[in-house]
Amino acid sequence: MSKTNIGLVDYCKKQLGRPYWYGAFGQKATKSLYEYLKKTYPKYYTADDFKDQLGKKVHDCVGLIKGYFWTKGSDSTEYEYQSNDMKDISADMLYNLAERKGTNMDEMPRVPGVAVFMPGHVGVYIGGCWVIEARGHAYGVVKTKLCQRKWTKWAFIPGLEYHNEITN
Repeated sequence: MSKTNIGLVDYCKKQLGRPYWYGAFGQKATKSLYEYLKKTYPKYYTADDFKDQLGKKVHDCVGLIKGYFWTKGSDSTEYEYQSNDMKDISADMLYNLAERKGTNMDEMPRVPGVAVFMPGHVGVYIGGCWVIEARGHAYGVVKTKLCQRKWTKWAFIPGLEYHNEITN
């Protein structure tokens, strides 16, 4: 199945407002998923509101991108792990694997679906100087202004077909 920049942007838009769970990539929040992630990543699971998020689709930052590649649709929580040529990698590894990338944000192509990075974190540029990112547990999946966050690098996501590379 071909995955495109436009499909990624659409997927990210449909995730707005959903919770952030470290280590998640679009699964349905269940008690068993919570217990597994809390045991695996205890420092990220100290808040008291996780039980209020059960039943919702959840992501972390790079999980927002992996969720597009691995799940069967924007509302689906069915997934095929590591499918569509997307491995289970961190945000920093995603940048390192990219062939088209840069460290000068002023030279970033304003193409929807380009990933933007800061150490240990990734977001998806959606056009019009906006980024969608799974920002952290206190925020969830949010839309932020490109210029109001300290993004330091950009990259075209490996395995994603880019169409309509028109700058905004």
